[in-house]
Amino acid sequence: MKGRNLFVRITALVLCALMIVSVVTVALYAFAAEPAVTAPNTGSESMIWVIVAVVAAVAVIAGCLVVPKMKKK
Repeated sequence: MKGRNLFVRITALVLCALMIVSVVTVALYAFAAEPAVTAPNTGSESMIWVIVAVVAAVAVIAGCLVVPKMKKK
């Protein structure tokens, strides 16, 4: 059982790292896009969804770090 617990933790850390990398990559591509020839549309739907995805990913990561500490108390 102890070996299984270690495997689960390592798997969770790897998945968390992959999620962070993917969210950061998408955010960098969204913010580093070439400026359009026309006037920029700052309220575009795609930019809003990128920001929502980044905030959601940060909230999930923070929750995964805080919830186990709160359960111990």
